[in-house]
Amino acid sequence: MNNSQARPSGTVLLTVIVVVAVLRLAQDLFVPLALAVLLTFLLSPIVARLQHWHFNRPIAVVVSLCLALALIIGVGDVIFGQFSDLAHQLPQYELHLREHIAHLRGVLRGGITDSLDAVDRLAAQIERLSPVTGLPAGVQKVEIVQPRASLVEIAKDVVGPLVKPLGWALAVMVLVAFMLLRLPDLRERLIRLLGPRNLQATTAALDDAAARVSRYLLSQLLINSMTGLWVGIGLALLNVPNPGLWGAITLVLRFIPYVGIWTAGAMPFALSFAAFNDWMHPLVVLGIYGSVELFNYAVLEPWLYAARTGVSPVALLLAAAFWTWLWGLAGLLLSVPITVCLVVMGKYVPQLEFLEVLLGDEPALEPYQQFYQRLLTSNRDEADTLLEEAMREHSLRELCDIAIVPALRLLEADFARGALKPARRRAVLDQIQQWVDELFEGLQHSDARGALSWQPPAVLCVAAEDQADGIVATLLASVLINRGISARVAPLERLEEEVETGLASGLQAVVVSALPPEAVPPARAVVKRIRARAQSLPIIVGLWGLDHDLDRAGHRLESAGVSLIETRAAACVEEIERLRHTPGPTRTQEPPEVVHGS
Repeated sequence: MNNSQARPSGTVLLTVIVVVAVLRLAQDLFVPLALAVLLTFLLSPIVARLQHWHFNRPIAVVVSLCLALALIIGVGDVIFGQFSDLAHQLPQYELHLREHIAHLRGVLRGGITDSLDAVDRLAAQIERLSPVTGLPAGVQKVEIVQPRASLVEIAKDVVGPLVKPLGWALAVMVLVAFMLLRLPDLRERLIRLLGPRNLQATTAALDDAAARVSRYLLSQLLINSMTGLWVGIGLALLNVPNPGLWGAITLVLRFIPYVGIWTAGAMPFALSFAAFNDWMHPLVVLGIYGSVELFNYAVLEPWLYAARTGVSPVALLLAAAFWTWLWGLAGLLLSVPITVCLVVMGKYVPQLEFLEVLLGDEPALEPYQQFYQRLLTSNRDEADTLLEEAMREHSLRELCDIAIVPALRLLEADFARGALKPARRRAVLDQIQQWVDELFEGLQHSDARGALSWQPPAVLCVAAEDQADGIVATLLASVLINRGISARVAPLERLEEEVETGLASGLQAVVVSALPPEAVPPARAVVKRIRARAQSLPIIVGLWGLDHDLDRAGHRLESAGVSLIETRAAACVEEIERLRHTPGPTRTQEPPEVVHGS
């Protein structure tokens, strides 16, 4: 078994290493391809909208590409025009810059400056005491003079650095055009490649990934545009030179996660430092960027990202670091869309489920697993907090089925296979028992349910055998009281007496609580004891969470006189409410009805 589990893990690890190596070595191929896919996701909703307006696909693609190019050229024209204007104004800011630097030197003098001067004096002393190593006598100094560069070399030095970016841009444009034109065909071929047998899952995965990435990019474009606009207005009101330039740069650079906004803010901050002769303007510039980004984080992003990308914040940070290491600045720009696609793959491809677990924003553990894990670590406060948070989202009877009862099932299963020592099991049960008892007592003595504490019980809850069964019995009684039904927990040693007293005062049903794995024999014994005192009383056995061998359990309990078998607390409560409103006697000698519950 261990070997069979080790092989897939080793295969997956080897595959990941090979893929990362290929992506790193062939980044000149994959970076333009990834950028093209990113722009395709961004422009495909526009193409779909134009087709909805009865444009044919080639015209819709041409129009969407022209709109994208017009936007890029417009922003670029603003940036380059403003940069040119700024270059002509920079010399007049030199005086203010010198004054600020002189002021900084005055502030630092006596502190950092004195320390640096001391280091310089120490270095001079060491150099004076060290042996002099000069040229031997008779050796002449030779100076190499480079020949004047030719026109071809100058052109190579100037044009050479631009070849790669221009080549990438051309490749991206061509790829985007062909992807938009052949998008339906590419989708079908990808479905065929991933497996036509899983047509529904593959189609859902592609649609989910496209929707998430497109939603993220369009929302990011809207937020960045609003951010650039507000930054430009704020800097204009502050009289910072070239506010349009800084707004456009903010729009562009904010696409880079985490560092883009502050890189954009650093430039107007430095300019305001040089353009004004006070410290207020640079600080206000930082305040503008900080307040706008805080507003984005607290208001705009939660509003526009109502349908989330599905990636946890920690995973986004790690993904940004990884893709930056792999592909540099382009990797940082692509980190969020690529991570979103990986999470979607992990959601729909079973072999890649670990990606969703590692990168997704959904809880890694179910509520009952979280609750059980906190109890195992003896962290009672966190366990109580989990239950309180769950109770704000779910009713008490739902909480039984999604957290407490499944956690008890895990506990009993671990104990049955010897993974949990008796003392540890008892400690965990005591923690749950304390919480359930406090809940039960609080409901009994609350103002809203105060009358129920002295009424004769309509329902008697009985534990089949041990403490775990008793916890669920008390919990079920709490749910019934919370629903307005008087209930009481009967101890096993006084079971017959409680039943006879209840029958005399209008007892309507008895619920026997039994937790698997060893649930049927003790439950059967308790049912026999009850049936010996009450021939027509409805008896419900709760085999909590049992999802197999229910027919066999029903046949075994049938001879003891069970009226009904339930596996979920919510369904058991609904059945009790139905029994209370059903007139006439209840037959008990028919085979029990097995109900799975909801």
